[in-house]
Amino acid sequence: MATFLNTTLDAISDVETIGYTSTNDSTIVLSILTANRDGGVAADITISQYSAGGSRESYLAFTVPCPADANLEILSNKYILPIVKTLRFSSSAIDFLDTNLSIVDVL
Repeated sequence: MATFLNTTLDAISDVETIGYTSTNDSTIVLSILTANRDGGVAADITISQYSAGGSRESYLAFTVPCPADANLEILSNKYILPIVKTLRFSSSAIDFLDTNLSIVDVL
């Protein structure tokens, strides 16, 4: 059975914020969409994958620019997030970026 989830992170800051933690080995991230709400300033987004022990393993996006008043599709293909791995988000500008994750947990 599959569970479809949408997770929203509002006003991403320059401090890493947990966006999602996988609870099984069949978690599929379908999309990561980011919107810049500020009309005059671009902001960079960084998305990191962390292990269960809390150490960074990789980057899904590293300082990718999101122009002012624009949307950005971070993930253009499906991504398998292994069990107990965490996606964390940060931005170069405080409170400008909102991000939506679409996820499927297949049990």
